Amino acid sequence: MTPKLGLLLAVYFQSLLAFRFNRELVANEKAMCGPGEGSCEIGSCCSEMGFCGTTAEYCSGSQCQLDYSHTCDTLVPPDGSDTSEIPRPRVGKVPYGPMITSCNNPGMVALTFDDGPYIYTTELLDLLAAHEVKATFFITGDNRAKGHIDDPATEWPSILRRMYNAGHQVASHTWTHRDLTQVNETVRRAEIIHNEMALRNILGRIPTYIRPPFLECSAGSGCEETLGDLAYHSISANLDTKDYMYDDPALIQRSKDRYSSTLSTNSKENSYIVLAHDVHEQTVHNLTEYMISLARERGYKLVTVGECLGDPEENWYRSAETSSNVARTVGKRNLCSGPAKPQVTSVSPPRNTTTRISPNQRCGGSTGYICPGSGFGDCCSHWGYCGSTPEFCGTGCDNDFGDCDPSPQGVLDTTNGLCGARYSATCLHFAGKTCCSKYGYWYVLFLVAKFIGVLTIQVAGVRLSIVVRGARTSTVIVTERRYFVFKVQY
Repeated sequence: MTPKLGLLLAVYFQSLLAFRFNRELVANEKAMCGPGEGSCEIGSCCSEMGFCGTTAEYCSGSQCQLDYSHTCDTLVPPDGSDTSEIPRPRVGKVPYGPMITSCNNPGMVALTFDDGPYIYTTELLDLLAAHEVKATFFITGDNRAKGHIDDPATEWPSILRRMYNAGHQVASHTWTHRDLTQVNETVRRAEIIHNEMALRNILGRIPTYIRPPFLECSAGSGCEETLGDLAYHSISANLDTKDYMYDDPALIQRSKDRYSSTLSTNSKENSYIVLAHDVHEQTVHNLTEYMISLARERGYKLVTVGECLGDPEENWYRSAETSSNVARTVGKRNLCSGPAKPQVTSVSPPRNTTTRISPNQRCGGSTGYICPGSGFGDCCSHWGYCGSTPEFCGTGCDNDFGDCDPSPQGVLDTTNGLCGARYSATCLHFAGKTCCSKYGYWYVLFLVAKFIGVLTIQVAGVRLSIVVRGARTSTVIVTERRYFVFKVQY
């Protein structure tokens, strides 16, 4: 092996290994999950890549695997009363249910932006205001690890109120952006209803317009019927900028070219619903101003989707109760990102207040919910869930919000993988996983690879080997039953 190859492999491997180990151990990743691996433990989510964890990287958006997770953000609703049973009158001439792809009248361009609000949305609102343009925003409630859009500890509620008050059309793009044709009816309705609840909490009203994620909502899947039953106008597009593919200064011209080549110079006979995303920097900083200028240059009027369909503004929203059956909590607990920073300090009511009994298995923290009498079990676990097994009642159990198993003095065997001085627990007898990491969780490391030629390096005091095979190397590191495959070309 040449010195150049050895140095390349050592640097490459050390950087990848350190990054993955530090990031994933801090995130409380514990095991592999998914097809052939099984489900995550209580309180954990199964990520798209097949690893268990509790941070937004694992639980947020449509990437969280519902079938192998104890919970995903999809199934964690916003605060307040459910909107499933609100009146849904069908008004106006725009169809409910089937997908709509174009405007009713020529000479119009409706710019639409999906997936926000996000870190670029405020700048986009500034740009639209400067050009006196009204657009349509299809809002996603809990994606991109941004937390719930109605969380008062975030900037999202104020951004959405500004958007609404400026006259832009606010519409739904579901709660966590799941393909509505690939989920069952329960999940499909949760995606729609949870987003309604969040928007109701912010605006006091509910949109009647929705764009299904990935523009997918077939009759055969049941999606079209669901949207019709919930009285939604389902909006697609007839000009897709594909901006998500070209979010780079060197590439965004391709989105401009797509827009220019599709936008007819004959505005008297054509109209467009344009698909873009306010979560991409180049869309906000580059593409949008170009789209506005070119549309006006070719004689088009820039409007909202509702206007391009001839639907009066009073039909874009329906009324909903603004009061909540469940009082909003400050600094609400989010399973993926931990407690939000409290805005005020409040005193918890007495433990025996029956109105604080958990209605949804969650407990402790800023929820204020207790477990006794909930029907889910009397113990409140370290992860904020009610239950009755040792996973809930043993190590890390929160006795401020539920009952816990008796805890004698001294170090005990962990009941759920939590370990170390903080929990007074050891992993010595925990299902063969005998090492307690500095992060307070069990941890095992070993190397699996075929022996052909070996380069041995030192990483964080641990002696590791890389297998060299011909012109490429393939190394598999297995940690806590997870694996990484690195391919290095030289």
